[in-house]
Amino acid sequence: MPQVPISKTLTSTTGPNDPSRVMFVYWGRRGLTRFTLQLARACLADPAVAATISVSRQSEGFAEFEGLGADLLPVTTYVSNIGAVTEAWRIPEARRLIAQRIRSAKIATVIDLMPHAWAPFVAPAIRAAGARRAVIAHDADVHPGDYRSGFVKSVTDRAVFSADRILTLSRPVTERLVERGVAAGRLRTLFHPDLDAGPASPVPPTPRPGEPLRLTFLGRIMPYKGLPLFLDTIEALRRDGIAVAPGIFGEGALGTLRPRIEALGIDLENRWLSSEEIAAVLGRSHAVVLSHVEASQSGIAAMALGAGVPVVATPVGGLVEQVQDGLTGVLAHAVEARALADAVKRLLLDARLFDTVAAFIRATAGERSMARFVRECIAATASD
Repeated sequence: MPQVPISKTLTSTTGPNDPSRVMFVYWGRRGLTRFTLQLARACLADPAVAATISVSRQSEGFAEFEGLGADLLPVTTYVSNIGAVTEAWRIPEARRLIAQRIRSAKIATVIDLMPHAWAPFVAPAIRAAGARRAVIAHDADVHPGDYRSGFVKSVTDRAVFSADRILTLSRPVTERLVERGVAAGRLRTLFHPDLDAGPASPVPPTPRPGEPLRLTFLGRIMPYKGLPLFLDTIEALRRDGIAVAPGIFGEGALGTLRPRIEALGIDLENRWLSSEEIAAVLGRSHAVVLSHVEASQSGIAAMALGAGVPVVATPVGGLVEQVQDGLTGVLAHAVEARALADAVKRLLLDARLFDTVAAFIRATAGERSMARFVRECIAATASD
């Protein structure tokens, strides 16, 4: 993987033409690592931004961040959930490191890319050092079956609700936060940028008559992502006489669904996939299917679009913003197998529509780019 450019962190006195001085923080272990790395590269490529990127040494991709040089602020956190408590003695050092960098680099704003269990305890040090604090709220509520406990969500909510500015990646999350009592003036709605999973094969062409449709269910398997609905959709397509070659790729409990998946002959990789493996999966897919029964927005949709792969999705939450019907994919008219199967057929059995969608995804990539996201993120946090 190519190394990031040489460090740009500035420590001199600020001036009117100086780059925006900002710190992005992600102390998680793997969920947002790819997002954060691509954001860091976008920052370093933008002369209008002087960014510090703070990540955990326990991140699965920490080695890739080391190329950031002086722009990297590593923090030692923990390697297991219980470590949030047993390793809490490290919090004072994290506070010291953050405050020291804010002062030395004259950082105006610290943006937490995903609230961490220690964030509420570090927040006072950020303000004491003279920086504004912003948080990206990916969700307003815990999704059904989410791996996070209610306790963890209550802790991270403290970090969100106490921020000077709260950023969201979709309007439904913004609206739900307002319902929960957050003042609308503290909120800014951005968008979920496309993500590059790495080198991938060209997007397959529209299937020829009789060729199986390669449909992909990708990502961590949790109840709200609707795996049973995906299986129902595969069965509905086959009853319609449509040849499909489905795949399920991601870690998570399958429970009683495993025998059904095996009976349907679905390609199954029930584990965490590397970025390279995800790229390979997307490179063989005619479409990624998001059979969610609930959603805020989708990192999987972002990876699919980043690879140029159209998305077929249920019309829930922020998916209706990421998946523009007839442009970046197709939306089902309801959260049901018949509707999702019809949406698959509408996209993949109409060569003209498929080609239009594929061309639109390529042509509008800049509108969903990480570079644009960084600029809008900084602008949203700098405004009153």
